[in-house]
Amino acid sequence: MQNILAKVKNEFSGNRAFAHVAEVAQHHRIQASPGFRAAAEYCQKMLREQGITAEILSYPADGQTTYWTQLMMEEWNCEEATLDLISPAQERLASFADNAFSLIQRSISTPEEGVEAPVVLLDRGDSPEPYEQLDLRGAIVFTDGDINKVRSWAIEEKGAIGIISDRMVEFAPIRHRYDIPDALQYTSFWWTGKEKRCFGFVLSPKVGDRLRLICRRLREEHAQDPSKPAYPKVRAFVRASLYQGQIENVTGLIPGQAEEEIVITAHLCHPKASANDNASGVGVALEAARTLNQLITSGELPLPRRSIRILLIPEMTGTYAYLATNEERMPQMLAGINLDMVGENQDLCKGPLVLEYPPEAAGSFVGDLLAAIMEEVAAESKNLAGTSSYALFKHAIAPFSGGSDHYILSDPTVGIPCPMLIQWPDKYYHTSEDTLDKVDPAMLYRVGCMTATYVYLLANMGLKEARWLLSESRGRYLQQLQRLLNASAEQQLRAFSEAELQTTWQRVQYKLERRSAELNSIKRFLTPEEQALFAEPLTAENQFLKQLTHSLWQHHLRELGVQRVAEPAPISDPELQLVPRRLFRGPISMRGKLEALSPADRQAFDKLISNHKEVARSATYLVYWADGNRNIAEIDRLVQMETGVSDPYFALNYFRFLEKLGLVICQ
Repeated sequence: MQNILAKVKNEFSGNRAFAHVAEVAQHHRIQASPGFRAAAEYCQKMLREQGITAEILSYPADGQTTYWTQLMMEEWNCEEATLDLISPAQERLASFADNAFSLIQRSISTPEEGVEAPVVLLDRGDSPEPYEQLDLRGAIVFTDGDINKVRSWAIEEKGAIGIISDRMVEFAPIRHRYDIPDALQYTSFWWTGKEKRCFGFVLSPKVGDRLRLICRRLREEHAQDPSKPAYPKVRAFVRASLYQGQIENVTGLIPGQAEEEIVITAHLCHPKASANDNASGVGVALEAARTLNQLITSGELPLPRRSIRILLIPEMTGTYAYLATNEERMPQMLAGINLDMVGENQDLCKGPLVLEYPPEAAGSFVGDLLAAIMEEVAAESKNLAGTSSYALFKHAIAPFSGGSDHYILSDPTVGIPCPMLIQWPDKYYHTSEDTLDKVDPAMLYRVGCMTATYVYLLANMGLKEARWLLSESRGRYLQQLQRLLNASAEQQLRAFSEAELQTTWQRVQYKLERRSAELNSIKRFLTPEEQALFAEPLTAENQFLKQLTHSLWQHHLRELGVQRVAEPAPISDPELQLVPRRLFRGPISMRGKLEALSPADRQAFDKLISNHKEVARSATYLVYWADGNRNIAEIDRLVQMETGVSDPYFALNYFRFLEKLGLVICQ
């Protein structure tokens, strides 16, 4: 690892990566749009100029084609859009030409001459109940709530024609709406073809509050004197089009000795001039590709066993499309790394660089490998005595959370374990202030060195690296186990609970089972001859960890004064013995799916999610663990072991809804 990293450090340029970020950020990169296509063409050109075979793959953007469960959106383009307050004062509130975030993306056109309409403030939430008596016909509604919820009733049912939003999602403790009062939040419609479409505009918190005060003042004046206008009036103009077009992936290949591949992926989309999200990931991917290709062609690094693929995609959509059209190649794609928001200036953006592991259902060692590389890169300064090294940047290691393309690649039905590097939280995430000045070439350099080292090591991994990984993985497993036992000891000191001890014992057993699966996954990278030589040390390591784990558990019980812990009683409910079998690959994209339910079922699904918000976040984990053999009780137990959240009856009802959607069969 150190040898590869040293060569990469000498070749990788943070400034080159920064130049790519600057170029990509100039394009309005909405998925399936001319701006995205222009950015894709730039990336293809850069790869080719470095001698890397690269192509652009096109897929239908027609609102009809589906890849696995992902519905492809129509292509969209906006030429012009403005929003002007015309009464009681005159002021330009939004201009697409000045700030591409000012339009709700995928808005439809207004009439050619524009439209004048009253603005009705929705200041009692985004659900319809408080507004039952309100006449919204021909109005533009103004909300700081969820535009999708508002659109579903204000546009569909009550006749409103457009939406104004000044919503700013907050992330404590680094972002309150007034921390960035002039920023506009990235907001988009995601049409499925089954809804009434509209246009919409986005205001900053500062401008939004000013308009809100006008709305409230006029409402109060009208209540006192009905002859006075109740609402301000605006003129909205949008020239945009939705049409059947294309959506693109950029793919490049650095060939190895075999057809097996290691994948670098980064999403290329987002509005102009989004920089850290995710022009930074694209910039690192392009420069990592150049670095590795240069080191290999110059002979500084030998030709790797496996090829290295670069995949620059529209987030989620492109990954579904690429995998669904290359299913026969998926077994050759052994692992990946996802780069998403990796270049931020931490002094400005406030978040650490986070290594997010693949989900535990993926059963892979690759998270441990990237963690070892991150720690090596982080050893960038020493104390006065030279006895200790440490980082000059914030970084963290975290379990799987999802939210980007690695959650598709890592799905067990896909089988490409993929950790993610991300900087989170980011003060300027999904806002118009995620600009080039928020990106730091030094951070791009660090992430690029991690990425290139990780990818090349996996691309060239053999028996020597496999043996080293046993030792590296052992230390990380023992850290996990010790944290688990320490937490148990603290809990038992507060109040003895046999049920808590049972859960801890289950988690200890679970961690040991997962560690065995992760170590066994190393064999996938070895030839049959190497696997034969690796069998003995692998068996010995698994036996050692099993003995050590049981020894530590017994010591833990002795410290607590407990002789033994009984196994929990099995769940006997026959419904929880049902086995869900997935009829699709990859995680579920719900876009366009829920509309297929009856109104009553749709309402029941919304109620299920809203009444179980915490456990509903585990829905992706439920799907991951559904392998066609485990019953619902077993799946729920595994999710509890991974996330700490358990609700078997939520799991049962969730799988029942998936069955109604034709996505699973429960038997």
